[in-house]
Amino acid sequence: MNKAKLLVCIIEKEEKLEEVLEGLVEIGVTGASIVDVRGMFEYLADEIPIFAGFRNLIEDKNPTNKMIISVIKNEDLLKEAMDTIEEVYGSFSNPNSGIMFSLDIGNIRGLKL
Repeated sequence: MNKAKLLVCIIEKEEKLEEVLEGLVEIGVTGASIVDVRGMFEYLADEIPIFAGFRNLIEDKNPTNKMIISVIKNEDLLKEAMDTIEEVYGSFSNPNSGIMFSLDIGNIRGLKL
């Protein structure tokens, strides 16, 4: 049975990205993908004229956030990775800080764990 997990972390403080990735490497997470993402309000305010008023709600925010996606080989490393991210980045319980979650992975091809 596969015990791998998919870690998804969306951070709003882009200046912390490098430090977060360094922390992950230090604990043995050797692969991740980084993707630029936009939140729903940013998209609506930029792309749909009727929602342009949302721009006032998000004026001080970054237009894009960073999403870190990584396949983690087991539950223990996943917990350590999530703890490391919060130690470096800060608590996700703060408003507008981002989100972090994991998913079970069924089948994997192209990656040896």
